[in-house]
Amino acid sequence: MMKMFRTMAALLILLALLALGGTAGHHMTTTDAFCSSCHAYEKVSWDQGQHPEVGCLDCHTGGFMRDKVQGARKMFLVFTGQRDPHHDRLPSYPEKTQANCKGCHLTETAAVHQPFFLARHEGYMAATGSCMACHESGHVAAVREQRHGRR
Repeated sequence: MMKMFRTMAALLILLALLALGGTAGHHMTTTDAFCSSCHAYEKVSWDQGQHPEVGCLDCHTGGFMRDKVQGARKMFLVFTGQRDPHHDRLPSYPEKTQANCKGCHLTETAAVHQPFFLARHEGYMAATGSCMACHESGHVAAVREQRHGRR
């Protein structure tokens, strides 16, 4: 009976440590500082752009599980020398980026305070379907492309 109690106690302690470690790891890996530890040019190009207050994961996330699986895969490739993190393109999620643009710029407040802006952009959206058809993503392309050797 005592052996079973010790086994259960050890198992509960192990599960608690895994949960705490997983939670801490999740919080650490969802910060802009973590992203920019490898993607420094992207961070600099963003900070010099139109929206430096918007975080990396506001546009570059495909969901918790997808991100964690892709992140673990990338870490494996980096640590085994198969990928250089400093020349790795970031995933992009246009539908998420589009929703973010509309969530700030095409709102009821915009309709009240800038009706011409809203009407004009509704026309543009009908014609192009994407904010990125006319606007940069928020990164300053000239800075971002220096990383990839383009000027």
